Amino acid sequence: MRIFISRLFWSIFVGILCVFCVAMLVLLPSPAFRPSADPADLPDPDKWWIPFAWLLLAAFVTAFFAARSLLGRFRTPLRSLTQAANSLAEGNYDEQVSLRSAGEVAPLVRAFNSMADKLKERIEVLSREENKVRTILAGMVEGVVAVDSYAQILHMNKAACEILNVSVDDPEGLHIYDVIEVEEVEELLRQTLDDGVDRVEELKIRKADQDQEQVLEAHVSPLRGRDGELSGGLVVLDDLTQIQRLERVRTDFVANVSHELKTPVTAISGLVETLIESEEMDEETRSRFLGKIQNQSLRLSTLVADLLALSRVEARDEQQLELRRMDLRLIAIDSARRAMVAAEEKGIQLHSQLPEDAVNVNGDDEALRQVVDNLLDNAIKYTPGGGEVSLGIEVEEGSAILRVKDSGIGIEAEHQERIFERFYRVDKARSREVGGTGLGLSIVKHFTASMGGVVGVESEPGVGTVFRVELPLAVEA
Repeated sequence: MRIFISRLFWSIFVGILCVFCVAMLVLLPSPAFRPSADPADLPDPDKWWIPFAWLLLAAFVTAFFAARSLLGRFRTPLRSLTQAANSLAEGNYDEQVSLRSAGEVAPLVRAFNSMADKLKERIEVLSREENKVRTILAGMVEGVVAVDSYAQILHMNKAACEILNVSVDDPEGLHIYDVIEVEEVEELLRQTLDDGVDRVEELKIRKADQDQEQVLEAHVSPLRGRDGELSGGLVVLDDLTQIQRLERVRTDFVANVSHELKTPVTAISGLVETLIESEEMDEETRSRFLGKIQNQSLRLSTLVADLLALSRVEARDEQQLELRRMDLRLIAIDSARRAMVAAEEKGIQLHSQLPEDAVNVNGDDEALRQVVDNLLDNAIKYTPGGGEVSLGIEVEEGSAILRVKDSGIGIEAEHQERIFERFYRVDKARSREVGGTGLGLSIVKHFTASMGGVVGVESEPGVGTVFRVELPLAVEA
């Protein structure tokens, strides 16, 4: 039945029928169709229409089948083209139309196939470019957010989600003011979308789940279409928190180094000046002054040595350290023997609880000695006379655990996270009194990290402190 409601069919049918009718009108006046002069040959006047009826019926039937045949030849390739076009619209760019049944529409089929091939190539190029851009944006440490003129998110990379504390897995298409909770960024973006002006500002924000303030440098720029009209905005967020923290550490380090060097140098200078000017100074006073000069010189030498050691370890990474198989137990025995003199002078009992078997780790000889020496020296300095210091080594789950425990003054909880910083002191006056440089624990931390280990501390004020160094065991050959 569908053939009878087709416009194309009826167009072809009427066209062929008209052609037949015109042909009949042309042929009827010809001699072959003229009636004979013989009255007997003339048709019945009442039946003159019958031949015309037969001719009209023949023309009608012929037009019907001719139109149907022509329609079939056009309809099959057109249906294939329609199906291919719909498939192409759905994203199947591999769709092609066969030329075998194309017939009269073969040029159209070729053009369609060529168009599909070129469209596929362009879509692949655009897809590669989009993937390239997304990969670049995903790998950026800066947060990038693009929105349209209605502030709906076009793209937001992972860094931006982390900086702005976005919990939505796929924020694209959402309104940015419903996704982010940083009012400062919202206001900058709103102003740029209103007036189309670039803005650069440093923002200080505090997230709900963090106590530390975060410093951001926000670059907000308008996005414009080909006609120059404002079509959206681009936000680039650079997290300056770590950079500013490192800058503060550097500034503090320079100030602390200057102060620590200035103190012994000033003391030595003053003592020497007094000795030079006081020609009548008695021998006992002169000896006492020379002893102070010697102590300050030793302090200055120790400080310079610690600075050089810290500089060396910070300039080398794990691959640059000469790691080799070493017995941590032997290093601990040597360090305990050297520390015994200082412990006896203060009346401190130094105990060693070391295993009988070797405890092999991959380490550097100098680094291991610095770690153990500094921990023992620190424990003895901050333990009052009559106290105890113990040195122990244990093996736990593929790691060697070095513990240095003392019964000293202890460390308050708020100071425990910062004691590994350079020149950080819990009690600055007491530290200078016992001769500390403020670099020992920082050296321990850096050397331990360079050997693939970690260092921790547990302490209770008035009870004592335990430093714990964990190093991976050497793999048996």
